[in-house]
This record gives sequence, C-alpha cells and structure tokens, in this order.
Amino acid sequence: MKYSDFEAAISPERMARYLLACNGNSRKAMTLYRYNLRVSQEMFTIVSCFEVSLRNKIDYHLKPNFGNDWLRDSVIHNGIFTLPILQKTRDIIYYAFRKLDRVNIYSHS
Repeated sequence: MKYSDFEAAISPERMARYLLACNGNSRKAMTLYRYNLRVSQEMFTIVSCFEVSLRNKIDYHLKPNFGNDWLRDSVIHNGIFTLPILQKTRDIIYYAFRKLDRVNIYSHS
C-alpha cells in the first residue's frame, strides 16, 4: 500500500508521530503503526480478562452482604447505588437491567 493511501485512511495527525519516530521513513512508519496495532490487540485481551476477573471478585464479595441479586437490587429505592453521587452508575445499571428484563432475559450472571 502506498503511504499516502495509508495516511489518508489513518490520518496525517496520527501518522505524524510514527513518521517522527522513524525519521521520516514512511515504510518504517507504517510498519511501526502495524506493530502498535498488534500490541494494542494483545493489551485488549489482557484488559478484558482483568475486567471479567475484577467483576467476578466484586460479585463474590458483594453477594454475602447484599444477596444474590445485589446488582438488580442496587438500583431500586434505597439500593446501594441510590446516593446522588452514584446517579450516573445507577442510571447505567438501571437502563441495562430494564432492557434485559423487558425481553425476559435478565439473569444476575
């Protein structure tokens, strides 16, 4: 692929840092960008696994204190997310819960 096409697709602003890192060598800049994509893909996998693990640990610790349906119950009146400072979190959870509940596919897991 020609560099000009690559740069047009990715953006000159984004590619400028890669060109700078490669002393203006456009072929090396494209290669460096592709390497960065591969590293990003690997990091996404790690972050995704960490997110699932963290959610599971939170669930494990909250179930004994708030019950098996703590997440659903957290958004009802006097739930754990009904404090004003947590309104945005409550709204996100409530919207997701209502959407799933409407089509009868909500489950805690």
